[in-house]
Amino acid sequence: MQGPTQKPSVKTNQRAAVVRMAALLLLLTWLGGCATYTTKFKNLRPELAQGQYDKALATVEKESGSKDRLLYFLERGLILHYAEMYGESNLAFAAAERTADELYTKSLSEGALSLFSNDNAISYRARPFEMAMVPYFKGLNYIYLDQPGEAQVEARRASLLMSKYVDATLDGLRDEDKSDLEKIRNNAFLLYYSGMLYDWDGELNDAFIAYRNAAVAYQQTAGLVGTEIPPSLGRDLIRVGSRLGFGAELDDLRKSHPDVFAEVDELGEPLTRQAYQSRAKWQKGHGEVVILLEAGFVPIKSRVRFDFPIFEGEAYDDPDYWSWQLWAGMGNTHALIEGHKIEYWVSVAAPELRDGQHSPIAAARISAGVGGGHTFTSRVENLSRQARITFDAEKPSIFAKTILRGLTKYLGSRGAEKAGGEWAKLAANIFGAVTESADTRSWLTLPEHVNLARLSLPPGVYDLEVGLLDAQGRTLQTETLSAVEVKAGDWTFVSRRVF
Repeated sequence: MQGPTQKPSVKTNQRAAVVRMAALLLLLTWLGGCATYTTKFKNLRPELAQGQYDKALATVEKESGSKDRLLYFLERGLILHYAEMYGESNLAFAAAERTADELYTKSLSEGALSLFSNDNAISYRARPFEMAMVPYFKGLNYIYLDQPGEAQVEARRASLLMSKYVDATLDGLRDEDKSDLEKIRNNAFLLYYSGMLYDWDGELNDAFIAYRNAAVAYQQTAGLVGTEIPPSLGRDLIRVGSRLGFGAELDDLRKSHPDVFAEVDELGEPLTRQAYQSRAKWQKGHGEVVILLEAGFVPIKSRVRFDFPIFEGEAYDDPDYWSWQLWAGMGNTHALIEGHKIEYWVSVAAPELRDGQHSPIAAARISAGVGGGHTFTSRVENLSRQARITFDAEKPSIFAKTILRGLTKYLGSRGAEKAGGEWAKLAANIFGAVTESADTRSWLTLPEHVNLARLSLPPGVYDLEVGLLDAQGRTLQTETLSAVEVKAGDWTFVSRRVF
């Protein structure tokens, strides 16, 4: 005869529920919940470099999440630009700008949610150097669409966006972390780019102001950002300033910003204003060609894991205070834990900027063929360095918030233990571990640096030969910019992405 069936205890039911929950959470992790943004988009850069634009667009469409909306529009805009779909590219970039504006005025509710999951729960807000490049590409699109007036509008916005988003980023940082980021608030290249577009449109006053501001920014930041001052900037300042009658201001600029005028100067030979003006004039009957070569990719973010201690006897009533205390002591673990008894080590994940994957292209030699002369490019923009400066400024806040997130999750497990016992605490710890992930998002298709050259040529149609050079001046490969039309007294803008 079969005996009575014994009912499982409440504790047994709790254990079984926790085991099922743990299995489910681990399964979700195995299915890819912890895959980083960089990992998900590992095919995007090769697809772009190989000119597989449809595949690149499909990758962006497939892998972008609801919190990656801004990045979706940025990636889409740039891929369409390189696919020569300029109107569609500008539509995507305009959507990116609208999305960015909405995000910077959004409530802080997402930030509170991220403390119980990870920063991927927050909609991505682009870094300043990312948003500042949008008007650059939009301006090029309008040039190719033969809409110079619209390109000039973008010129007015280019440097303003950099300042706007640097200020927005600085607002969230400690004063001691702001120094280098504040120095690049005015972007020298975008100011120069704006000046050339004004100049092209005949807006000489605006052009001179932009050239002057570019000169100031280059003189102050070229060493920090790792750029070269383009020799043409000094000539443009002299040419436009002379036409406007700004001789005295030019004299002051030559004294205060000697590096900008280095090519125009001759050491040991004092030159009159007339001599400077003569050197900076365009050759009569010639047109001016602006060549912009974009090379490489900005550095990506990877995931790093680190542990921090929970001390026995501490209530952690002020988690924000403790997150900064723990961050401050991370460099000296012995000093951090001295005099404390450790209850638990919390493991967290944070982003780290991965350096060392730089483009081998250091410069380029541009030749217009027999009788056309040649010139070399200058590295006028270095997005790799801007990414590093921005990340280093934000890193203390990122890591302190990462510690705060881990601390918040652990304190939640303490609360669960009081309410439901050891098994509830275990479930809370499992949830905390499964949801722990680093935010490695960034605009992945951006170039590492932009190189600029200028050529003065007689009217005609040219096939410009581009010899890509390494740091030792050796030719890596040769490309051709075909059918470049030059008109007397006019500007021609040509851009190319090289891999």
